[in-house]
Amino acid sequence: MGVPSYDFSGRRVLVVGGTRGLGHQVARSFQRSGAAVTVTGTQSLTSAYDVRLDAFSYLRLDLTSHDSIVRVAEQVGAVDIVVNAAGARIPHSSDVHEQEFVSHSVRLGLLGPSQLTHRLRHRLAESSMRGGGAVVNTHHVRRWCEMAVGAANAHTEMLNGTARLAAAWAANGVRVNGVASTVMVPRQSQLRVQIDRQSGPLLTRTRTQRTGTLQDVTSAVLFLASTGSAFITGQTLMVNGSGAGGARIAY
Repeated sequence: MGVPSYDFSGRRVLVVGGTRGLGHQVARSFQRSGAAVTVTGTQSLTSAYDVRLDAFSYLRLDLTSHDSIVRVAEQVGAVDIVVNAAGARIPHSSDVHEQEFVSHSVRLGLLGPSQLTHRLRHRLAESSMRGGGAVVNTHHVRRWCEMAVGAANAHTEMLNGTARLAAAWAANGVRVNGVASTVMVPRQSQLRVQIDRQSGPLLTRTRTQRTGTLQDVTSAVLFLASTGSAFITGQTLMVNGSGAGGARIAY
């Protein structure tokens, strides 16, 4: 079976964290589907990345900096789709007080992907897409939730936060959904599937079952951003290949 195809011609997509891993895969898939894609990263120059970013517009973004978030929100222009795929990273040079300040600001919603998405709400509301503008949260949002509510409650907070935002923005014609999975890239070259012990029972797989790929998660993201899901909002898809809720897929 082939990979599902979508037509995002004329659509403007912002992939937050689109310079590596899942975010980069998502950005490439949108671009191949006809969208104009902007990606964000933390480096000043695109040459600092191991991947080519020529096909995208690029904006430097530090989600732990209020000024950086404001600047990117002003620079990005019109947008139909926002994909949050940037992990939570506090600079190692920060002292304990700076780290606590960032964590506290994330809890208040003043920093992180939540703040950026809120600043783009009105532009998303102006989208002419059937179903309105779309926000898709990936598993990386969970890391930000850990900073806000702790690791034990992060998965539930990601699900509830997506649902809350969807309910609040429904009147604006903006859909908000999520994809629950955990993509881990080991130091070895291969990506492997892992199970989320925090959000479901331990699952075993027979040798006849295939393992997940980055494309499986990417396909779920593109579906939730497409007009095929125009009447879906507030939902989080569990991409686990097992049918058992809460298992997590990693690669």
